[in-house]
Amino acid sequence: MLRLAAFQLRHRALRSLALVLGILAATAGFTLLTAGAQRSQLLTTGTVNDNYRGAYDILVRPHGARSAEEDRGALVRPNFLSGQFGGITAEQQKNIARVPGVDVAAPVAMVGYVVSDSHATVDLTDQVDRSRTRQLLTLRPTWHSDRGLSRITDDAPPRVYVTKNRLLWPRSPKVGTRGKLHYADGTDPARVHAQCGNDLTPPLEVLPDGRSEPLCQPSFSSLSEGRGRLLAFQLTDDGSFIIGEDDRGTPIKKNRLTGSVSWPMPMLLAAVDPGQEARLVGLDKAVTAGRYLRQDERSTLQDDELGFRHPYLPLLASATPQIDEQLTVGIERARPGDPGITGLGDDALKARMEDLPGTVLARRTFTADQVYGDMEQHHANVTRIIQSGRPDYRGSSPLAPAPVPVDQDGLWHNEHFLGLPVPRFAQDTAYRSLHRVPEYRSPEFFAGDWSGEAIAVGTFDAQRLTEFSTLARVPLETYQPVEATGADAASRRLLGNRALLPNGNPGGYLATPPQLLTTLAALDRVLDPASEQAKAPISAIRVRVAGVTGTDAASRERVRAVAEEITRTTGLDVDLTVGSSPAPKTVRLGPGSFGRSALDLTEGWSVKGVAVAVVEAADRKSVLLSALVLVVCALFLLNAVGAGVRDRRKELAVLGCLGWSRPRITALILTETALAGTAAGVLGAVLSYALAPPLGIAVTPARAALAIPVALAVCLLAALPPALRATTRHPAEALRPPVRASRRPHRRRTLASLASANLARVPGRTALGALSLAVGVCAVTAVAAILTSFDDHVVGTALGDAVALRVRGVDIAAALGTTLLGALSVADIVFLGIRERASEFALLRATGWSGAHLVRLVLHEAVLLGLLGAGAGAAAGAAAVAWLTGSVTAALAGTAATAAAGGVLLTAVAALGPVTALLRLPTAPLLAED
Repeated sequence: MLRLAAFQLRHRALRSLALVLGILAATAGFTLLTAGAQRSQLLTTGTVNDNYRGAYDILVRPHGARSAEEDRGALVRPNFLSGQFGGITAEQQKNIARVPGVDVAAPVAMVGYVVSDSHATVDLTDQVDRSRTRQLLTLRPTWHSDRGLSRITDDAPPRVYVTKNRLLWPRSPKVGTRGKLHYADGTDPARVHAQCGNDLTPPLEVLPDGRSEPLCQPSFSSLSEGRGRLLAFQLTDDGSFIIGEDDRGTPIKKNRLTGSVSWPMPMLLAAVDPGQEARLVGLDKAVTAGRYLRQDERSTLQDDELGFRHPYLPLLASATPQIDEQLTVGIERARPGDPGITGLGDDALKARMEDLPGTVLARRTFTADQVYGDMEQHHANVTRIIQSGRPDYRGSSPLAPAPVPVDQDGLWHNEHFLGLPVPRFAQDTAYRSLHRVPEYRSPEFFAGDWSGEAIAVGTFDAQRLTEFSTLARVPLETYQPVEATGADAASRRLLGNRALLPNGNPGGYLATPPQLLTTLAALDRVLDPASEQAKAPISAIRVRVAGVTGTDAASRERVRAVAEEITRTTGLDVDLTVGSSPAPKTVRLGPGSFGRSALDLTEGWSVKGVAVAVVEAADRKSVLLSALVLVVCALFLLNAVGAGVRDRRKELAVLGCLGWSRPRITALILTETALAGTAAGVLGAVLSYALAPPLGIAVTPARAALAIPVALAVCLLAALPPALRATTRHPAEALRPPVRASRRPHRRRTLASLASANLARVPGRTALGALSLAVGVCAVTAVAAILTSFDDHVVGTALGDAVALRVRGVDIAAALGTTLLGALSVADIVFLGIRERASEFALLRATGWSGAHLVRLVLHEAVLLGLLGAGAGAAAGAAAVAWLTGSVTAALAGTAATAAAGGVLLTAVAALGPVTALLRLPTAPLLAED
C-alpha cells in the first residue's frame, strides 16, 4: 500500500507538487501566523504592563466631587483639583493610610490663589539724554498671552523722571523712635500731602531759584496696583544717578538707571504631606535650591525691621511660574515742549502723569519665567486668598464651558495700604466662579497688622519628578500644567501649532498647577479654624497600592480590595486610576476679552480601566486569529485533497471495478495524503524556522517541528471526507461525465447567460468553488472585522493607540496570509474546472469560437462564482464576528461589503492564471480522445 501510494504521487508529479505546495503554504503560514499572533499578544501585554501605572493607583475625592462628564464616561477630568477646596478630614486620611495594602496615601489640600507682585526691571541708562536738564521717560507695557492671541496695553504706565536738579527724599524715623517722616530742608509733609491731594510723601525737586516742588505721585488706587508710578532720579555731573538716601541722609548712587514694571502673578497655594509626597513622586529629589519641606513643619513668628511680629509660612516654590504670559515694554521719551517738561507749576506736575505722546527709544521683552526671579523673590501675602470653582459645561460633543460673571471690584478691592495687586489678565473671560476667602488674622498678629508673609525655603523643578509613562497616566496637575492643543486646522493655525497653556487669570478655563507648596501642619495660620475648609482641608488623596505589578488578576484584585475598603470606611468617592490613559475630548472655548478668537481645543481627559480593556481585547483577538488561521488551513487542504480525488475519479472507479474494496481505496487515498502531508510538514517546519528571523517573529525549533504533526493531522482530517465520498457511489457512475444533462434546451444569447448555465450544469463543482472562495472572503472579513473591533476597543487613548500601532503589522500579516490561502483555493478550483471541461472547450474552438471568446466565457463564470462565494463568505464572516463580539456595527457592515467586492475582483484575477492553460489546450487530440 505504501509503495503504491508513493508510486501514485510520483506518477502525478504535478498534482502531487501542487498538493505539497498547498499543504506547505498552509502549515508554514499557520506556524508563522500563530507565532506572530502570540508575539502580538505578548507585545500588547508587555506594552500595557510597562505603562500600567501612573503616579498613583486610586484617587480619593470628597463625596460628590465627580462632574457629570466624569460619571458618564468613566473619566477623570484634567484640573480635577481645581474647584475642590477641602472636603476630606485629617481623620479620614489617617483611616485610609491604615487600610491594609495601602503603600502610600498622599493628601493634597488646595488653599487658593495668592498674588506675588513680581517686577520686570528695565535698564534705562542708554535712553537718558544727558544734555537735558529734565526729561520724562514712559515705560509703556503690553502683556501678551494665549500664544499671542490676547493682548493688554497698560493705560497707566509707570514714568521715570530724570532731572539734574537736586532731589530731596523723605527720611524715615529711626527704628524704635516715635518720629515721623520729614524732609532735610524742613518742608512740612502735610503741605506736600495737601498739594498732591493724597497721603503719599513724594520726593521734592529743588529748583534753581531755591523753591522746592513735590513730584506728586498718582492716586492711591493706581499706586496700590503698581501702576502709574512716578519714579524720580537725580542725574549727577559725573553721569551717575542718585536713586535715594540712606537713614543718615547719604545719597545712594548707581551707575545704571533702572525702572520697573509691576507684574502681579497669581500663585496657586496647596498643602501636602512632605513624607508621602516624597514617596509618591520623589518631590524631595526635585529640589533645585534651598531645602525641602520638613515633616510637620509649621509657620513661625518673626520680627520685621520695625519690631513687629508676623507669621511666616514655609513654602516650596515652583522653579517656574508655569503661566503663558509675555511682556513687551516700550521706552518712550516726551518731546521738548510737551507739558510737564517746560514748566513746573501744578498744571505741569499734573501733566507729567498724562498720556504724553513720545518718541519710542527702545523695546524690552520679558517672559514670565524671566521675571519670576530667583528663590529670594518667591514670596506672597497669604492673608488674601482667591478660590475658583470648576467649569460648567454646556453640551457634551464638543464640551462648551459656560462663561461666568465675576465681581472684579469685590474680588480685588484694596483694603489696606499696599492693597492687593491685580493680575493683568484677571479681567479676561472667566469660566470658573471666583470668590475671596474672608481674611483670617492669627491671634499672634500685632493688633491692626494685616501681614501674613509666605517665604520660600526652597524651589523645585517639576521636570525632575519621578517619571511616569505618558501612555497610562492620570492628570498630575499637582505639578504639571494642563495643555490643550488645537482640535481643527483653524485653531491650530491661530495657536501656531502650539498648545494653549494657563495664563494669570484665576478664572480662566485652563488652571495652573499649584506653584506654592506648604505643609498641612502650617495651615493653622492660613485657614480660619472655624471655617468648614479648616475642619476638612484635604481636597484629594492619591493612593498607591502595595504589590501591584501589572495587569495580572492578583494585582487587579489588590487594587479593587483596597478601593472597596476605602469606600466602606470613609464613604468618599473612589476612582481606580491604575491602568488609565489620556484620551482626547474636544472643548469649544468662546472668545476672550482681549482679542483671543474662539478656539476648538483637544484636551486630555483620562479614561479609567484602559489597560485592562486593551489586554482583554488582545487576548480575544489572539484567540480569534489563531482559530481562524487554523480553520482556513483545514478548509484549504479539504479543497486541495478533494480536487485531487475528483481528478482521479475514473482511476478510482477502475480500481473498484477490478475488485478493490471501499476501505482499501479509502486507505490508499489517506496514505497518499499522509505522505504528501508529512513531506509538506517537514518542509513547512524548515521554511517557517528560516523565515521567522527576517519577519521579526520568534519561532523556536519545537514550535517549528510542531508543523509536522499538525500538517499530518490536518491532512488526514481534510482528506477523510473526499476519500469516503469517492467510494460511496457505484464505480460505473464515476465513469460518467460529471455534467448534469439539461432537461429542456434553452437558447443562450449572451456570454453571461451561457456562463450561468454552465455553472448550473455542474452544481457540485460550482458549490465547491463558491465555498472555496467563501472561505477566503470569510477569513478576510473576519480578520478585518477583528482588527476593527480591536481598534474600537483600544484606540482613542494614548495607551490604546500605541498598542494598536505596535501590533497592527502582525495582524495585517495574518489577514494577508488568509487571503493568500483563499486565492490559492480559487485558482485551484478554476484550474480543475478547465481540466474537467477541456474537451468541451476544444469543441467550441473547433466550431469557430476564438480564444478571446473562451477567455471571456471563463471570466464570466469566475465573476459569477465570485459574486456567489464572496457574498456568502462576507456575510458568514460578518455574522461570525457579530456573534463573537455581540454587536453589529456600521464598521462591520462596511468591512463585509469591502471584502465581498475584493473577493469578486480576486476571483477574476485568480482566473487569469488557469486561462493561460485554456489557451494552450490541444484541440485535435482532445476531440479525438473524446
